[in-house]
Amino acid sequence: MRILRLAGLEFRRFRSPLQKIALVFAACVPLIYGATYLWSNWDPYDRLDAIPVAVVNADRPVTVNGQRVAAGELFGDELRRDPIFDWRFVDRTEADRGLAEGDYYFQITVPADFSAKLASGSTGTPERASMQIVLDDANGYIVGKMAETVQSELTNKIDAAAVSAYFRSVFGHLDRLRSGITQAADGAGKLRDGANAARDGSAALATGLTQLKTGADQLAPGARQVADGVGQISDAVVPAANRVADALPSITGPAASAATTAADLTGAAATAASTVDGDASSVSGALAALGRAHPELGGDPAYLKATAAAQRATTATGNVARQAATVRDGTATVAGATSKIATDTPQLQSRLRGAASDLQKLSDGATAVADGAARLDAGLGSAVTGADRLRDGTAQLATGADQLATGLSGALDQIPVLSPEAEKSNAATLASPVNVETSNLHPANQYGRGLAPLFFGVAMWVFGIVAFLLLRPTSDRSRASRLPSVVVALGGYLPPLALGLVAAAVLDAVVDLGLGLAPVHPWAHLGLVALGTATFVAIAHLLRSWLGGLASALILVLLILQLTACGGLYPVETLPAPFRAIHPFLPMSYLVDGLRVTISGGNTAHLVADVLVLAGLLVGSLALTWFVVSRKRTWTISALKPALSF
Repeated sequence: MRILRLAGLEFRRFRSPLQKIALVFAACVPLIYGATYLWSNWDPYDRLDAIPVAVVNADRPVTVNGQRVAAGELFGDELRRDPIFDWRFVDRTEADRGLAEGDYYFQITVPADFSAKLASGSTGTPERASMQIVLDDANGYIVGKMAETVQSELTNKIDAAAVSAYFRSVFGHLDRLRSGITQAADGAGKLRDGANAARDGSAALATGLTQLKTGADQLAPGARQVADGVGQISDAVVPAANRVADALPSITGPAASAATTAADLTGAAATAASTVDGDASSVSGALAALGRAHPELGGDPAYLKATAAAQRATTATGNVARQAATVRDGTATVAGATSKIATDTPQLQSRLRGAASDLQKLSDGATAVADGAARLDAGLGSAVTGADRLRDGTAQLATGADQLATGLSGALDQIPVLSPEAEKSNAATLASPVNVETSNLHPANQYGRGLAPLFFGVAMWVFGIVAFLLLRPTSDRSRASRLPSVVVALGGYLPPLALGLVAAAVLDAVVDLGLGLAPVHPWAHLGLVALGTATFVAIAHLLRSWLGGLASALILVLLILQLTACGGLYPVETLPAPFRAIHPFLPMSYLVDGLRVTISGGNTAHLVADVLVLAGLLVGSLALTWFVVSRKRTWTISALKPALSF
């Protein structure tokens, strides 16, 4: 009770209206700082559509395969469907003027060759299209940051327009592609028929070559035997024919002379029959001598007749007269024949030599034929092997051609016949083929709702500075009294605590009811705000009790450090190393982390840990304040006249 009475005495000091207004002002400081800032930044991205942005479409549409490609117009349509900013479609002159004079915050320019470069993929030499975004930080740096924030969305719209234009040009090829595949399918069918015919022909060729090889196997040995036989005949006949040809002149000359002599004798016999008997022996002896001199006449008919006649003349001289005319005629014939033989001897000699030469050529030719038959046999073996491979290859070709024809026919069935409306619809679908869905386990939903933990903490810390501009940490009278130090310390702590709790309640009510904070755990949120307020006030009370007016400067420095190192704006991991090092030792770090859980939801284990740390800081601060107050109850010269006074 003494603590409450001591606290009430502090409030009773504020009696005049101005003093009471000062207390109300102190209670409203967190509201003024926290609520107004959160209000102005609650959801700035929700009003981006009020920011004017110039869009210049200088694109010139192109025609690709009969399809009109106007990527610039498609991009404009994408922007109109989703007005992230207040898109103003103007010309280049107006855009430059408006950007320079601040009428537009930034400018997007679609170049003249935008469609041409996007459609260049259908030509086989694709080019990268470009688009220019011009910012001007003189019109507002944060707007540029906002533009960068939504740049991914702009990129998606640009890509959607670009891909849509590309696919429109691609779909323009479908008719030609379908026609080409139809022709290819027909050609593949013909190829299949030709391959089947080639397969059958190669099979027949392989069979014929096999049979020919079998015949060649038999021909080669026979040809060699013929060559050997002809060679043997040539070796025997050619020398004999040459010898006969050489001996003919020596035979035919004497034969002609003998025939002439016989004619003379028979003539004489005819005229002198009386002397036939006497001369018959002479003739017979002459003929016998002629036969011994020329043995080759042994087979001559004329000579034989003459010999026989001589013998008959010898044995039958009586018949000589009757046969004289016959002998005369015979000898005359023999004389003519032998004369003709003598005349034809050179020609016969030439023919014999020609026959010998032809026989030699025949032998050489037969040898060549035998050698060729052997080579033919070997070559046919290779040909049979090649024909077998050809047969197998053409069979594979026929199978592949059949598969190709079947595949092309199936591919043809899969190519759709699209109307212009279907081409446009399909291009739009393929331009954005994936719908990426993002989920958030504990969404803050608004920008300000995400910042609320930080500004709640900052507002209550600032309250600690302002509160002790009006309230005293402890009164001189209480410190000079006989009250226990703990009573004096708590009596000085309760007034700013009560005012702080009122300020926290006002801040929370305004932000919740006015802006829609709607914490996920409302009671835990209220409790944590109260605990944070109590802790921050206790820390400020400790510093003011210890350092006096100098504590305000220290509390302000701590505020600056906590703004940068508590992790309220950016993840702690992104902070410079010194700020990461002091982060765990700052009270606001734990209040911000806990408020995130109570406002947006999350791991309650974090909340429990944060509550324990804040409670520990609260108890520790109060204990130290008790110690400081107990020390301050002893008056010193430095206490009566401090070096610095605020």
